[in-house]
Amino acid sequence: MKLKYKKLIIGITVVTLALSFFILTLIPTGGSEKHSAADAELVLNQNEDINKLIADYYAAKKIVDIETMSTLVSDPNQIEREKFTAMAAYVEDYQNINCYMIKSEEEDAYRVYARYDMKLKNIESLGPCLTSFYVTTTSDGKYVIYLSALDEVQEDFISAADENSDVLELEEEVANGLQEVIDKDESFKQFYQKLDKEIQSTASGSAAAGQ
Repeated sequence: MKLKYKKLIIGITVVTLALSFFILTLIPTGGSEKHSAADAELVLNQNEDINKLIADYYAAKKIVDIETMSTLVSDPNQIEREKFTAMAAYVEDYQNINCYMIKSEEEDAYRVYARYDMKLKNIESLGPCLTSFYVTTTSDGKYVIYLSALDEVQEDFISAADENSDVLELEEEVANGLQEVIDKDESFKQFYQKLDKEIQSTASGSAAAGQ
């Protein structure tokens, strides 16, 4: 075989291997790169069990039903009884609850953003609100609001989810909606400010008691 022909064969082989490698890099392997919660899709009301969990939680919170709330969370000792009691004096109802969710890829867990309208007592205007939860499953497959200690993986997931652009947009939308109600309804504004001061006072008292 002539040397020139040998070189041609080697050249074609190298090019073929290079093309094969390039094509392989374009094929998704399924496990080489995990989808980040910061880029994940924010879905709405796609898990009926979680929707019911959050709805039951707010129904119990409204009347400070600690016994029921204890069945809905991972650690009943973390339930803020004093805070919820203070809120119950001002809040009549939690309405139009919708659950936006991002699923963790590490475990059967979700970052849940509950959007709802808060009805203050004797005030007609509804205040848009948004509260975030970390929801996990128990050993028997029951969904609960997780109030226990977080490990590093869980903390990273929650931080990434909270940086999701859709979540940030949702937060801004709700904040603007609430501010609009405050600006338009003086009665709502005054009652809401009283509620906020009461919550802050309760939080300060709890912090002092823990020192």
